[in-house]
Amino acid sequence: MAFRINDIVTKKRLIIIVILFAVLLRLYRFEEYVTFLGDQGRDAIIIKRIVTLEHFPAIGAPSSIGQVFLGPFYYYLMAPFLLLTGLNPVGPAFGVAVLSILGIIFAYMLIAKGEDAGTALFFLIFTSFSIIQIQMSRYSWNPNLLPIFSFLTLFFLYRLLATKHKIDAVLLGAFLSFSIQLHHLAFLMVPTLVFVYVLNRFSIKKIRSDLINVFLAIGSFLFFSLPLIIFDLRHGFLNTKSFLRLFTEKNIVDSGSILTRLLDTNRNLYVHVFQKEISSTAALLVTVFLVFILIRKRTIFRNIFLQIYFFNFIFYIFFFSFLNSFRHPHYYGPVYFSFFVVISFILNFFWRKSKMFGIVIFPVLLLFLVANLRQATYFQKLGGNQIKRAQKVARSIIRQNPQKPFQIVALPFTETDGHIRYFLEVEGYRPLSADTLADPKELYILCYEKKCQVLGNAQWQIAAFREAKIDTMFTVEGIVIYKVVHDQS
Repeated sequence: MAFRINDIVTKKRLIIIVILFAVLLRLYRFEEYVTFLGDQGRDAIIIKRIVTLEHFPAIGAPSSIGQVFLGPFYYYLMAPFLLLTGLNPVGPAFGVAVLSILGIIFAYMLIAKGEDAGTALFFLIFTSFSIIQIQMSRYSWNPNLLPIFSFLTLFFLYRLLATKHKIDAVLLGAFLSFSIQLHHLAFLMVPTLVFVYVLNRFSIKKIRSDLINVFLAIGSFLFFSLPLIIFDLRHGFLNTKSFLRLFTEKNIVDSGSILTRLLDTNRNLYVHVFQKEISSTAALLVTVFLVFILIRKRTIFRNIFLQIYFFNFIFYIFFFSFLNSFRHPHYYGPVYFSFFVVISFILNFFWRKSKMFGIVIFPVLLLFLVANLRQATYFQKLGGNQIKRAQKVARSIIRQNPQKPFQIVALPFTETDGHIRYFLEVEGYRPLSADTLADPKELYILCYEKKCQVLGNAQWQIAAFREAKIDTMFTVEGIVIYKVVHDQS
C-alpha cells in the first residue's frame, strides 16, 4: 500500500513537472519571439475594431487556397486578450499561448477520465514537448488553436455516444463550427463523425432519438456559423462559389497517383511530429503496426474513446491525400492530438503488459524529446522583436506628419504591411485601405530590398499615384522608406 501511495505521489510530481515545462516552452522570452508580420497585423486591425466597437466582421481571414473566407470566430475569441493588453498586439498571441496550455491540461484530464491515467500521461508528454505544438502556441494565427478545438469536437462525439445527452449534440455542432472557422481542413473530420456515429448508434429502434441528436448538432453548427452564412446570403453566395471553384477550376483534387499521395501524406505527419526525415516505407510500416495492434486486440471495437481518435487519424490521412496542396505542419492541425492519443494508448498498453518494454519506450521518448527540443531556439539566440520593430517603423512615418489621406505600400509585392498599418491606426494615423481607389495626398513606400524601383513601378498603388516625385527617403530597421508626393511644379 505504501508503494502504491508513493507511486501516485511520484506520478503527480511528474505531471506537474511536465506541465511546468509546457508553460516554460510556450512563454519563455515570449514577446521577443512573437511573430508579428503582415497577416498578424491585418488580424490585429480587425480585432482592434471589434474591441473599440467600430466594426463587427461577419467573415474571417481568407484561406490560402483562393478567396475562400473562414468564419470570424477567431477574431472574437482573441478580442478580450487584445483589450486586456491595452491594444498591444502581443495580446492575441498571449491568448493563443494561454488557450494552448489550458487545452493541453484539459485534454490530459479528459483522456485520464475517458481512457486511463497512463495513456493521458504519455499524451501530456507528447503534446507538451512537440515543437510543432510549441511553435503554434507562440504567435497569433487562426490555425494554431485547431489541434485543441479538433480534439474537443471529437470528445463531444464521444460524450454524445456515451451519455446521449442533448447538450453534447449541441456542443459537438458548436465545436465543429469553431474548428472549421479556424481552418477549412477541419472539414476532413466529418467522415469520422459520421462513420463512428453510425457504427455505434445505428438502430431502427433508436432512430427517433438519433435523428433528434443529429438535428441538434446540425442546428448548433449552423447557428455558430451564422455570421458567415449571412455574409454569403448578402453577397450572392460569394464564398460558396469561390469554394466550388476550387474543385472545378483550381485542381484542388489531385489527379495523380493516390498511393503516392497517401504515402507522402502519411510520411509528412511523422516528419512533423518526430522532427526526423524518414522514408515513406518506414512511415507506412509504423502506421500498419499501429493499426495491427489495435485491430488484433479488437481494442477499437470495445473502446469508443480510442475508436474515435483512431478513425480520425486514419480517415484524415486518407482524405487529405486526395488534396493537391503542400503538406505544411499546420495542415495536420485536426489530426495531431488524435495521433498522440493513438500512440500514447499503444505505449501504455505495452508498459502495462510488461515493465520490460520500458527498455524500448524510454529511448523512444528520449529521442522524441531531443529531436524536438533541438528546434527550440528560444534558449540559444535573441529573438526578432517584431512588434517593437513594426512600432518603430510606424512611428518613423508618423514623424513625417503624413497628410491625410495617405497610403502605404510594400515592395516587392510579395511583402506585406499589415503590421505597420496596425500601429499607424492605433496612433491615430490610419492610412487608406490597401484596396481603395481613392487618391492619396502622400504615398509611403516600404522597400524591403537593397534597391527598389520606386518611380514608374508597376505596383498598382504606385502606378496610380499621379505626377509622383520622391520628397524624402529614410531607413528604419533595415527598411528604406520613400515618401512620395504629387509634383506641383
